Amino acid sequence: MKSSPLALLLALTGLPVAAAATPEADYIAARDAAIAKLARIEAKNPGADTSKLDQQALKGLEGRLASIIGGLSITPYPATGKIAFDTLSKNEVGSGGLDALRFSTADGSQQVTVTTDGLLARWLSKPEDWWRKTSKTPPPIEAALANPEFYTYAVGVDAALTKTVDLTVATPAGAADAHALLGGWAQDVGPNPEQEIVVALRKGGKLFIAQEKARSYRPIPACEAIWTEAQRKADATYKSYADGGARDQKLMAAYDALQGDADKAYRACYAERLPRAEFYPALAKEAQAVADRFRGE
Repeated sequence: MKSSPLALLLALTGLPVAAAATPEADYIAARDAAIAKLARIEAKNPGADTSKLDQQALKGLEGRLASIIGGLSITPYPATGKIAFDTLSKNEVGSGGLDALRFSTADGSQQVTVTTDGLLARWLSKPEDWWRKTSKTPPPIEAALANPEFYTYAVGVDAALTKTVDLTVATPAGAADAHALLGGWAQDVGPNPEQEIVVALRKGGKLFIAQEKARSYRPIPACEAIWTEAQRKADATYKSYADGGARDQKLMAAYDALQGDADKAYRACYAERLPRAEFYPALAKEAQAVADRFRGE
């Protein structure tokens, strides 16, 4: 079969022929074009209602992703997924997440976000604050999956994922790697009673990020006491905060620092005591059960 002129050109320039026109490349081009179109409208008329255009574009992109990623045959998730982000407008909450499909149970209590290694690599290559804090280059995929901040940017909406502790799971057969953590979505620091198990694993050229409520989670009283006492000291500092001036700014900075230290102490306590906690075996079993769902995928 004769090569196309474009394929010959790519070969001469040393670029991979597969880069010429793949479904993933076509999806990225369509997504970027839709984002640019919305941005032009919003720049010209900041008050314009672009919701209908936005949703139409999302529907088209969802179809493209469905043909790339495919469906699922894993209980309890539905067979078909929805596009994982809510909007293409950079001015709205819910934009910028992974180019992925989200498969969620009817009540939303269990969900898995699925993308391909190729789309993940493209997404990671974009400059983001979460990795530019410590590196000049994007992290390798495995390093990204081990970083709790990755999940805030990849699958979060309007809150950050704060890791309480890492959980150990055995990697299912055929998977490249698996990471699990216990954490909660919130906009502030400190203990969060709404804890989730998050399991991320790669298999068959895809990334799966499963999230669900940690049913076996329990607070550890000794760690709660550490937070309560530290928070008491922070609150005492906050009461000194008035309404402006350099002195008050220093007090607020001191309050923030005390809260940050309290949060670190609480999480260090939890990580140290969890393996000896009575509920730990049930929690570990729960996390492993989530990972094991993907054995056959």
